[in-house]
Amino acid sequence: MSPGPLDMRTAVTPYCDPEQGIMQSMAKFYGLPMFSLGGASDSKIVDQQAAADAALSLFFETLIGSDLIHDLGYLESGLTYSLAQLAICDEIVDWIKAFRKDVAVNEETLALDVIAEVGPKGNYLDTDHTHRHYRERWYPDLFERSSYDSWIAGGGKTLAERAAEKVDRILFEHKPEPLPGKTREKLKDIAENANIR
Repeated sequence: MSPGPLDMRTAVTPYCDPEQGIMQSMAKFYGLPMFSLGGASDSKIVDQQAAADAALSLFFETLIGSDLIHDLGYLESGLTYSLAQLAICDEIVDWIKAFRKDVAVNEETLALDVIAEVGPKGNYLDTDHTHRHYRERWYPDLFERSSYDSWIAGGGKTLAERAAEKVDRILFEHKPEPLPGKTREKLKDIAENANIR
């Protein structure tokens, strides 16, 4: 167990506490690997606190350079687990990856020729350059970006509800790739040999 703060009012070790960063900072200072806790929450349910705790902890641990970030999806200071919270954490991790990705700077990405052609008052939406590159941007799967009316027309679901639906969809539709035949045979041999002893 890594050292962590204790909430002296409740005697609970919080899973999402800004002071946990002290240990990670010390580990980095001394060049030591450090596992870190992120994507968890002290909230009891998948709610606004759970999302805020997950986002803050995952972002902090990423920026500090943690070697391993674990416990995504845990709630209630690690006493319960939520697949819906894990789905939300997956979206947050995806957002952080998009934030941290390298930005290419070259003739194609600067598009100075397009800027010169279209000008400051022109429409860039119908240019070939936009059509070539708009899919490269990060688009959320769970986070809501539509208008209020569109959101209501789509059921007006909360983030927690959308995450739970995604989990249900994955559990219902996902078909794992079968292991290669040689791997299956090797695992079978290992299991049989373990039972003999």
